[in-house]
Amino acid sequence: MKDYHELIDKLNLIAHPEGGYYRRNWQSLFTGDLVDSNKKLVFPTRTIGSSSIYMLPTSEVSAWHRLNCDEMWHHYSGSPLRLYVLTSHKGLESFVLGSDILAGQNPQIVVHRHSWAAAEVIEADSYALCGCTLWPAFSYTDFELADPSKLIDEFPAHKETILQIAKRVK
Repeated sequence: MKDYHELIDKLNLIAHPEGGYYRRNWQSLFTGDLVDSNKKLVFPTRTIGSSSIYMLPTSEVSAWHRLNCDEMWHHYSGSPLRLYVLTSHKGLESFVLGSDILAGQNPQIVVHRHSWAAAEVIEADSYALCGCTLWPAFSYTDFELADPSKLIDEFPAHKETILQIAKRVK
């Protein structure tokens, strides 16, 4: 396996509850009341954005989770990463986050708020070094880990993919 432990140390990353390692590296100094497209107040007096460095080794997965904010994933180095997104509107979507654009990889992928997401590194014995930018700023009050059985109840047609990730959660 490509040694990712040196990156963990160099970037001061810590274990993330969904899997992998992270560190918040930016939070906006701006705050405000954030409203949706219907002018409904969604986030009163909230910091408008934040970003984190995120590293996922092949030996782990990013478990099924959802956020109450929009999240943009960015690929920096290492293996490409497969990002799964589940919504009631589109069902299961699969994206490849990576830097080889000519091979169909995307250097940035947006996961919209309330979408279930999970990820795994594509190449064996490797890691993916990514970044995540969130609007509004990340707060653990916006974070929910999925109960796989409830996710299967909600999306029975995608049971195989849900379990594929759930079985690898440490």
